[in-house]
Amino acid sequence: MAFDGIVTKAIASELQELAGARIDKIFQPNKNTILLGFYLDGHHYLLNLCTDAQNYRIHLTTHPKSNPKVAPNFCMVLRKHLLGLHIKSITTNNLERLVVIDFEGFDEVDDIISKRLIVELMGKHCNIILLDEQNIIIDSLRHIHNEDSTRVIVPHIKYAYPTTTKYNFLDCSSFQDFYEKISSSSKDAIYD
Repeated sequence: MAFDGIVTKAIASELQELAGARIDKIFQPNKNTILLGFYLDGHHYLLNLCTDAQNYRIHLTTHPKSNPKVAPNFCMVLRKHLLGLHIKSITTNNLERLVVIDFEGFDEVDDIISKRLIVELMGKHCNIILLDEQNIIIDSLRHIHNEDSTRVIVPHIKYAYPTTTKYNFLDCSSFQDFYEKISSSSKDAIYD
């Protein structure tokens, strides 16, 4: 099954039922997978975030994987910043293959803190990025800072959402509006 924007939006809306869950475990069984353990209403849930270029996905799972004896650096950063926080919301950005998980909780002096985990599910550009309250990157699974890339993903800079020129059919107010957009885009494709 293709993991496109429509599937991503449907999965994120189903995962929204986890709002209020407290994160109690974080594992990184391999270089492309992060497992987040949650506790909600007496039940434990395990969220699989896989950024493998050929098999990227986000879903709940009941199959835990074996973990390395020493956790990788990104896993340790996630544990430091997210353990004990509660899920505030799980959303998508229009029909992009991008899932935003907002967390909220209290720090050592009982001040409210917010963190955001961005899961980009875009083929070879898949990434998981941890942000602070001001959308500054704390760390990411993959750092991107080469000249060939249009985006820079490294710690201590402001996160920029990927840009797109695609039309979002969720903005259509009627079938006629949708039909006109499809008709005009197919004509442009023929004459280009």
